[in-house]
Amino acid sequence: MRRLVLLANAFPFGTWETFLETELEYMDSFDAVEVMSLSVRADQRLRRRSLPYASMRAHPIAFRSRVFYLLASIRVLPDVNLYKELRHLRRTGRLSAARVVTLFVFLSRAHHEARVCRRLLRQAGARDDEIVFYSYRFNYQPYLAWLLRRHFPQSVSVARAHRADLYEELAPTEYLPLREHTVTHLGKIYCIADHGRNYLVSRFPWARDRTVVARLGTTDHGTASQWPSRSPLRVVSCSTITPVKRLELLLEALAGSRHPVEWEHFGEGPLRNSLEHRARSLLPPHVSLRLHGFVSNTQLVKSYVAQARHVLVNVSSSEGVPVSIMEAMSTGIPVIATDVGGTGEIVLDGVNGILLPADPSPEQVRQAVERIATMDDGDYTRLRQAARRTWQERCDARHLYTTFAAELTGLSHR
Repeated sequence: MRRLVLLANAFPFGTWETFLETELEYMDSFDAVEVMSLSVRADQRLRRRSLPYASMRAHPIAFRSRVFYLLASIRVLPDVNLYKELRHLRRTGRLSAARVVTLFVFLSRAHHEARVCRRLLRQAGARDDEIVFYSYRFNYQPYLAWLLRRHFPQSVSVARAHRADLYEELAPTEYLPLREHTVTHLGKIYCIADHGRNYLVSRFPWARDRTVVARLGTTDHGTASQWPSRSPLRVVSCSTITPVKRLELLLEALAGSRHPVEWEHFGEGPLRNSLEHRARSLLPPHVSLRLHGFVSNTQLVKSYVAQARHVLVNVSSSEGVPVSIMEAMSTGIPVIATDVGGTGEIVLDGVNGILLPADPSPEQVRQAVERIATMDDGDYTRLRQAARRTWQERCDARHLYTTFAAELTGLSHR
């Protein structure tokens, strides 16, 4: 039996890893798919999304705190990789108390969840199956898969690499444990952007042949049939409301707009109250903000089709390749975005939107927004058409995930 074992944070419980919903629709070539839902919190259990096929099963594994993993770390003392990594940190001058704690939590969590996953897989009768362990994140999950592979001889391990799980300088202590071990023991590493692949290959050139680009994609829901006048300009943003997304920067830019603007934001986050408070004090009467909170990806794109927006703005300080941009482009919405991560691989300046510097000023953002608002109708139409064309060529889930699923299925035959 060919079995895919997906290691994903909480999915399909709660709202995390929303883009896996689309990807799994293309994984029907496996005889069985076991979704190991890692670190599911109590509140996430209240919302369970459906899986697309009867052959797919979700196995929730309960969340445990860092304190739990530190107290349980005595179990990782026999792991020789603990001592190899400590020597590596000391040799490279990176040894610190915070990084040692991060390492112990990493190993303790991987060992704990590996024991649970091993029991679940044995109950499923997977001992002699051809298994592909697929880590959706490039953090501790590949190490968990490595621990599991020792008990399932007919298995391979692959992982996706996104952003915070890839760029070590973005980690809280600028440290992601056991990077070399992780890269060494993966059959394939699928980066979501050329930028990510180049970063990884620059650090581990010997893994060049196993490090490839496999882009994320979105589903086609068509385009809006009517496009209203750009006065007021309908601006949309879609992200968590967190510091890295820099919505305060967009707020400051729109506060100086001379053009009428209706700004809508989709997404939740800890800075929501702060954003609302500042919007009330900064935005002039001709600029409004409406916060929609969390909506599903399907609901979001359908709303773009039902009620056209003129431009999506993304001013993040760090990205992989934003799926929110792909979703907007699929409906023909041009994009203003910062040139970070792989964003410049789909936002082409002057072709389907405006590519800003990585760290723009509010004035630069404002000028880009007003450029969209005041440009000639013919030029704006060409931006919309190019946005849709870019999505068709680079972001169509049907093509991308069909190819990716075929690759994973092929690995199970090796």
